[in-house]
Amino acid sequence: MFGFGKKAKKPDGIDILIIKTVDAKNRNFYQVAFPSVVANDVLSMLQKLEKSKINQQEFLGEIGGFRIVTHLEALTSYDVLDDADMEAHPIQIPDFANMLLRRLEALDESGAMGESEDLAFIMGELTMLRDGSFVPQN
Repeated sequence: MFGFGKKAKKPDGIDILIIKTVDAKNRNFYQVAFPSVVANDVLSMLQKLEKSKINQQEFLGEIGGFRIVTHLEALTSYDVLDDADMEAHPIQIPDFANMLLRRLEALDESGAMGESEDLAFIMGELTMLRDGSFVPQN
């Protein structure tokens, strides 16, 4: 997960991905926020998940079949103008990763997905995102 890229150019910002869902009941999209310093790693892992066979509603629930539609890079701030709208609030990456990971762990324990290197990789990355071990400690 800790590859080399543009990290040095944007160490203090916040990145936001806008992720469109296919047939979600509660949300049409998710805004996922994370530190810019890990943007390349987070984006590449979520793109891998987006392209994988796991990206289906039967595996990921409401978010299954998602598409990443926009990547906002190195923001210094953002304002939520509609506090009442759940979709207006960005979800922090640990919460988003936890949501996906809980779903995948349940599928893995039930044996519904079988053995897969992609699944193991994605679950490992999501675990690091959930636990915060992806953020460099200063």
